[in-house]
Amino acid sequence: MRWESGEIVPWREVWGGRAWLVMPVRVVEDRPDLLAVYLSSQTQLGFPAGSWPWPGGHPWNRGSDTRWRGHGVLSLHRPGGRHAIWVFWFGEKREFRGWYVNLAEPIRRTARGFDTCDQELDVWIRPDGSWELKDDELLDGWVERGRWTAEEVRAIRAEGARVVADVEAGRQWWSDEWAEWTPDPSWTGVDLPPGWDDAP
Repeated sequence: MRWESGEIVPWREVWGGRAWLVMPVRVVEDRPDLLAVYLSSQTQLGFPAGSWPWPGGHPWNRGSDTRWRGHGVLSLHRPGGRHAIWVFWFGEKREFRGWYVNLAEPIRRTARGFDTCDQELDVWIRPDGSWELKDDELLDGWVERGRWTAEEVRAIRAEGARVVADVEAGRQWWSDEWAEWTPDPSWTGVDLPPGWDDAP
């Protein structure tokens, strides 16, 4: 089943069979080779009770203030892909800020939306093509805490290395035109729907 442009679906981050973050996003495009979704500014984020299994709580969970801040963000997903491209803008003129390559499990469609799981490692690509690897230093600690095995972390780092090699070679699977994309003006913040923390 394909979704229509503008349709709101839940994006769930799932680990160990439980969702620890739910974000209602709007579908921009849903094609056989691409799922593009938009997280609008001021969209309500959901953190199911007791779902984050490590001390300190989820880093995005700010208690009563659980809405996405700043400009909305566009996210591009390839079927079977082990990373997504987050497109960021900044300032009053909504200037392109860069491509944020977010390593994650391949998306899995559900009856209502889709699931994935962030894998901590990211690559930030600036508009001039320079890049920065982010959060690699956290991966070994997650092995010690039981989130991933050493083998899984090696696979995550290998995917990061492939991304970096593509960046340095000037290769990318997504179009530069997404940097100029603008959302429908009516696509304002979305509240979590009733039953948002139910299983799909």
